[in-house]
Amino acid sequence: MLSDNITYGPVPSRRLGRSLGVNNIHAKCCSYSCLYCQVGSTLGTSVKRRCFQEPIMLGRAVKERLDSARQSGDQVDYLSFVPDGEPTLDKNLGREIELLKALGVKIAVITNASLIWDEGVRQSLAKADWVSLKVDSVKTDTWTRMNRPHNTLKLEDILDGITVFARQYKGSLNFETMLVEGVNDSMNEFEEIASFVYGAKPAKCYLGIPTRPPAEKIGPAGENALVSAFNVFACICKTAFICFTTHLWCRYNAWCREWFSYIAVCC
Repeated sequence: MLSDNITYGPVPSRRLGRSLGVNNIHAKCCSYSCLYCQVGSTLGTSVKRRCFQEPIMLGRAVKERLDSARQSGDQVDYLSFVPDGEPTLDKNLGREIELLKALGVKIAVITNASLIWDEGVRQSLAKADWVSLKVDSVKTDTWTRMNRPHNTLKLEDILDGITVFARQYKGSLNFETMLVEGVNDSMNEFEEIASFVYGAKPAKCYLGIPTRPPAEKIGPAGENALVSAFNVFACICKTAFICFTTHLWCRYNAWCREWFSYIAVCC
């Protein structure tokens, strides 16, 4: 099938409902080599945007998979750009989003935000209905240790790009932070990340811990750190849902309801 290497699913997602995934780039083509990456270390990071798939062919592959899902009665809520790498490295991302919108399904992009300082990337992302940006730290030393970025990237440029994008974007803007033991699991880290994210007026903040085998020998933030993180984000990001992306948070649901009348548990 044309769609076999380009699409997957639909699969259940607590963030997006029923999500049909789109592989718009080659595996492990990324600007980061995160400690916790579930698909392994990036052998050679890159920040150069280039063409990976012919947009028309990608559109046909997605339509093929979508038609098959609909014929079998399988609901699709989002077409989601979630490849095994960084989707914004694709120079054709904006054009691909435009083509897929004609299929009548909302478009989501989950990005590490490393290239959002680039106006072209911001313009591409602006075409999506739902965007998730990664912010694991706003401290250069922690960011470098955690995300192991391409050597030309600067955290200040990324944060500035996020701020610009947040002011202009009309869709659902979300943030995701992975919490790793001994790396970014301190109160100071939580406070600085939450303060920055709050300034972008997010729809939701997703806090996660690595649950699948990571690229390196690291551990998830502990239960006390998770409670602290929730407290900090709840106090600072008052207008946003604070969501944990792991089943471990189910333990805290009852406690959490004392703070909020609702809680979204996402994966």
